[in-house]
Amino acid sequence: MTNDGFYLHLSWALTVDSLLCMRAPSWRYDGWLARVPGKSDGQRSQQNTGDAMSYANLPMTWKVVVLLALLGVISLGGALYSTSTMSSIDSAYGELADGPQTAINKIARSARSAATVSTDIMRAIISTSDDDNVKAAAALKASMKRFGELMDEGADAVPNKRAEITQLRDRLTTVVANECGEVVRIATTETSLDSIARAGALMSARCEPAINAVIAATVEFNGKLTAESNAIRATLQAQTRHSALVTLLGIAGATLAMIAVAILLVRSGIVAPIRTMMGAMADMGQGKLGTPVAGTTRKDEIGAMATSLEHLRGQLSEAEVLRRAQQEREEVERQTMVRREALAQNFVARMKELASSFAGSSGEVAHAARDLSASADQTAQQAQAVAAAAEQAATNVQTVAASSEELAASVREITAQVSHSATVADLAFREADASNQRISELARAAADIGEVINLIKSIADQTNLLALNATIEAARAGDAGKGFAVVASEVKELASQTAKATSDISQKVEEIQSATNGTVASMAEIIRVVTNIKEISSAISGSVAQQGEATGEIAQNCQQASTGTQEVTDNITGVGRAAQATGAASNQLLSLSQGLSAQATDLRSVVETFVRDLNAA
Repeated sequence: MTNDGFYLHLSWALTVDSLLCMRAPSWRYDGWLARVPGKSDGQRSQQNTGDAMSYANLPMTWKVVVLLALLGVISLGGALYSTSTMSSIDSAYGELADGPQTAINKIARSARSAATVSTDIMRAIISTSDDDNVKAAAALKASMKRFGELMDEGADAVPNKRAEITQLRDRLTTVVANECGEVVRIATTETSLDSIARAGALMSARCEPAINAVIAATVEFNGKLTAESNAIRATLQAQTRHSALVTLLGIAGATLAMIAVAILLVRSGIVAPIRTMMGAMADMGQGKLGTPVAGTTRKDEIGAMATSLEHLRGQLSEAEVLRRAQQEREEVERQTMVRREALAQNFVARMKELASSFAGSSGEVAHAARDLSASADQTAQQAQAVAAAAEQAATNVQTVAASSEELAASVREITAQVSHSATVADLAFREADASNQRISELARAAADIGEVINLIKSIADQTNLLALNATIEAARAGDAGKGFAVVASEVKELASQTAKATSDISQKVEEIQSATNGTVASMAEIIRVVTNIKEISSAISGSVAQQGEATGEIAQNCQQASTGTQEVTDNITGVGRAAQATGAASNQLLSLSQGLSAQATDLRSVVETFVRDLNAA
């Protein structure tokens, strides 16, 4: 291989090296397919595995560019090699054309010039005048000069053959001077026929054979030179074919090798990682998220894809964790809903029981209210009877007063009767006072009933408020509290009905209190009348002497007054019994109100427990 070929291959290798190891200005080459930052040798050995940037870390564009550049370098190297070889062959062809071929042409022309020398001598021989001789001599001289010039040019074209060519040139000069010297002298100086014949004989005998020998030697030399030129041409043609074949095979082999390297690099650096990522994506599709994605340390697009896929795997893992957590939450919510449903059902059942209990209690309250109303009516009737008896007693007393003027004649008897009447009047006063106290107690009992009714109304209001709170909590609970809202609404309706019933009872109690107050007023009037009777009896005692005549009538009237007083006493006793019945009814209402209060407390406890369990669920 020539020096040009060596330097060509060296430049080709360095070009391939530089293309394979492309790097930024701040990086230093540290071997094939590796780049490390500019550090010391000790630091470089530590960075070769961590910070080395190989072909695998090149971007996809640069991978393709590198492969195409390598193919281009291979083609360029082949072209440079072919160009260099062709240039060498062309130079050899140029040397062949400028050297041996020129010499062949020059020597061939010199051979023709040698033949011209022979012709010029023959022309000089046959010249019959001096002018022809001069011309023939000049032509001969010119032919010899031309022969010498052509031979010198041929010698210049092939310096390595200069001695042989010079020898041929000198040989012709010697032949012309020696073998042809006499012929030339005769031909150029004499014009007689005898000289022409003699010159012709010498020409045929000596000169022409010698010139022909020189021409033959020249032709032979030229043939050898032509053979050598043909050999060189054949060699150059063989070199051309060899160069073309080597270039073709080299480019084809390098291209195939580059294709193989490209296939290997593509399969190992692109296809294999992509297939690995496809397998990872298939695993992800099947829910297998435990295996990390390979290739995340690469710096190319595949590394970016692997990093993105790893990020996607992480997100899918997080999503899977969230999905499982969501399933667990849904299961917990389902169980919570089941518990809430059970609590709601229990609450509904309990509320139904409480509603039934409230309904029964309300019925009993209504029944007690009816009894209390009947007792109040009876008390009113008895009070009216007391009023009528008191009126009759007043009438009788007036009659007694009218007849007192007739009692003067019967003083002893009247005194006895008046004493008896005073005793009866005092007894009537005490009984009336006792009746007044009982009626006052009845009024107080009615007032207590009103307080109990107010308590029941307060409990009903609290129950209504509790039902409202339960409705609000049911609304907060959403669908789980719909049944509870219905129950709370029913409780609210029941509380409203209870409040209405207590309002009616309160109205009846107010009517009882009004009637009792009327009775108390009537009894006060009776007491006042009895007091007047006592005063009148005292006056009668003072006027016994004057009322003797009317003693019988007074006695009769006093008897009637006694009867009226007895009726008053009986009526007052009835009022007492009615008051006792009213007290019993009041006690029953109090007991019922206490039951309602306990049930309201129980309802509040149930609602609070339900709300607490619902919040805890």
